[in-house]
Formats: sequence, structure tokens, C-alpha cells
Amino acid sequence: MSEYRISKALRNQLNAKNFNDFINKLRVEHASRLLLDPDKQHWSILVVGLESGFASVGPFTRAFKSLTGFTPNQYRLSHQASSEEEAELHIQTP
Repeated sequence: MSEYRISKALRNQLNAKNFNDFINKLRVEHASRLLLDPDKQHWSILVVGLESGFASVGPFTRAFKSLTGFTPNQYRLSHQASSEEEAELHIQTP
């Protein structure tokens, strides 16, 4: 299969501009799961980025923010806060 056909399939079927865009989406999806994993809360943003296939924290942060609207740290903190609020609601409900 030619590179042109692969790129066209990515654009049409997966809403990706190109192969790198497709790969970065997969990496960011994986990173978002790691950021929310209770067993990985002690991992630094760098470690999450490296484990997700990024070579350094800069490209990881840029790709993550581009796709989610949050930096990785903002994403982790916002989801921790909402989880804590939900836990409080469940505790306070009789």
C-alpha cells in the first residue's frame, strides 16, 4: 500500500492529518490513562511522557495540550479535584 493511500485512509477514517498526528493521538490517549491511574500518581510528567512514547517533556506537553486543551499536569490535577468532589458527595449523601 502506498504512503498516499495510507495517509488518505488516516485522514478519512481516523480524522488524523497524517501518520504522526495519528501516533500522537494514540500516545496522548495512553498518557491520559496513565495520568489518572491511582497506581501511577507518583510518576512525574516526564515519566508519563516517556512511557507514552515521547522523547522528552516538551513535545509531550505540546501534543497533550493541543489535543486536550490542558497541560498534562493540569489534566491530572483537574481530574483529581473532580474525583475528590465526587467522593465527598457520596460520603455526604445519606
